[in-house]
Amino acid sequence: MVTRSRSAIVAVVAGAVVAGVVIGCGIRLARSNRTTTPAGPALVPTPTAPPPSAALTPPSSAGCGAAAHETGKRSYATKSGRTFHVWPPSSYDSTRAYPVVLTFHGWYTNGRAFQSWFKMEEHDLGAFTVYPDSHGAIWDLAGDSDLDFVADIVEAMSNAYCIDRSHVFALGFSYGGKFVHHLGCKRPRLVRAIAVGDGSWAQETGCAPMPVLVTHRTHDHDERVAWGKDSAERWAKIDGCSPVPEPSDATHGCVRYPGCTAGSVTFCEDTHFDPTWPEAWNHTIREDYRTLTWTWFKSVSEL
Repeated sequence: MVTRSRSAIVAVVAGAVVAGVVIGCGIRLARSNRTTTPAGPALVPTPTAPPPSAALTPPSSAGCGAAAHETGKRSYATKSGRTFHVWPPSSYDSTRAYPVVLTFHGWYTNGRAFQSWFKMEEHDLGAFTVYPDSHGAIWDLAGDSDLDFVADIVEAMSNAYCIDRSHVFALGFSYGGKFVHHLGCKRPRLVRAIAVGDGSWAQETGCAPMPVLVTHRTHDHDERVAWGKDSAERWAKIDGCSPVPEPSDATHGCVRYPGCTAGSVTFCEDTHFDPTWPEAWNHTIREDYRTLTWTWFKSVSEL
């Protein structure tokens, strides 16, 4: 995988904390008063994902009807030792199956640090928000190690909680977005839809159709907006859509590619610009677009 630009990672790492703004590719200054989340019990997941030919897994999960966990965030480890962090929906009810939003951080950070500023759980109300940790500084964009990790997470979540396995979504920012493209391409049975914010996509073949949302900031000079458009266009070809997009949401600069034979593709360009921001802060998914992403996931759920 060729990373197109990494200039922002060495850019501003100091300055005022601005809500919803990233410094570099997902890196944020740690808060000195941040509390540590107690680790939950180790979970025993299955080691592999369902084969591509398999049907979607049933919506109910083994955790349905089980004794409810303590409310609040929890951290888990898979059998292989990989870690992820869970923010349950408020008023969790183990007799109801909930959707899951897997939220992937950028490079040289981790799930908890990403959550400390991204806070997707404040936008995807009514869903489980999961922040996986990469193994090392970056996600595996070529092999199966992180694809298998996602399968482990879904199985572990299914055993621990009542989730709707047919409504598992993946959202990735920056390098995490690159991985989410890879996930959607190679393991389409694991997730119902993917969303990528300010992350480009390596050349891949053999991808199955997938509902895809790509959001990208016009003034992002770390991941160029042209690369986001290129990703959307490539997914449109995979999904059998018309190559000519149509306006769908003027407020958020969104277009969709019509006539898809399978899946769907929407591209939204965030043109917001604040001249007082350091350049590195333009590499982010602003809060309005996090809410947009959850709204789009819900619309996919209704199809």
